[in-house]
Amino acid sequence: MKSRLARYGGLLFFFLFSSPLFAFSLPPSSKTKEQAFPLPGNYQEVWNATLETLNEEKIPLHTVDASRGYIQTQTFPLFRKEYRAWSKKPAFVSPGFCMLEIGVVHHGPSVTVVGIKAYFKRKHGLYLFGYRKKDRSRGQFEKLLAGRVNDRLMKQKYPRLKHIIVGCHLRYEESLSRYVIREAGPGGLGYEQGLRDGDILLKIDGHEVHPGSLFPFLLEGKGETVRRFTLKRKRKELELPVSIFSLNPDALPLGFSTARDPETGKFKVEEVAGGSPAEKAGLRAGDFLIQENETPLDSWRHYYRALASEKPGRAQAFLIERENASLVITVG
Repeated sequence: MKSRLARYGGLLFFFLFSSPLFAFSLPPSSKTKEQAFPLPGNYQEVWNATLETLNEEKIPLHTVDASRGYIQTQTFPLFRKEYRAWSKKPAFVSPGFCMLEIGVVHHGPSVTVVGIKAYFKRKHGLYLFGYRKKDRSRGQFEKLLAGRVNDRLMKQKYPRLKHIIVGCHLRYEESLSRYVIREAGPGGLGYEQGLRDGDILLKIDGHEVHPGSLFPFLLEGKGETVRRFTLKRKRKELELPVSIFSLNPDALPLGFSTARDPETGKFKVEEVAGGSPAEKAGLRAGDFLIQENETPLDSWRHYYRALASEKPGRAQAFLIERENASLVITVG
């Protein structure tokens, strides 16, 4: 999941309520703190995406006030595993409940900040100072929810983004007012291209990057497009050529998934869908992909280059390795 975590102090104001509709009241002295997430969109886009996400997650609403940008949910139950993961609690804990307060605040023509507070309370159980103790949030549930709002927003605004491959996540850090490279770990495309976790993205092709300009940069090209990333790493600036791959949404789904073997560097078929073109062609789980058409599959860049070159109605010829033997399988 893509969360966009950033602290944003002094902007969001939350109003606490105590209502018989809730399983527990919210004391003004609560130590729960809001998490703030700047999202790329105007107020109405982010507001709508937030409400749609809550509805999709089946989280019931109590107060919805668009004029204040304020949402308060009703209490909803959590399983024991969820409660343990998302709240600061003792070692042994029962299932419990959660309630959310959400603030949506305009922060510019292309950025809107969503603030989320989560309140947790156990269903039952003994605590040192009494029963049914309220617990603090770990902040993980807020990140998860904000990530889903962001994903919905991106799908609505930029439906082609799901076909764009960069090899890392670009997370907007409010404290820096910049996008930061995340999840570019060893063995992946981003790392292979020279990107490192914590790099601050300053420019693409010499142009300043901000939430309103980033996504058009990513969506401009077709197939493989090489962009010049200007990055700040620690105290130094550097420039890197970064390949951005735009996969063809109309290409025939071949029906198999792969993973790169960390020891050999080869791309291994992990699963073949029943009835898919890959199964009909004879591809099997455990096969190693050596080449697709004329492209050797010896790196992530070549792997995505091959994917980006796939066209509707065109069969794909794979050179594979199976039980130390080589053979060609044509899929499609």
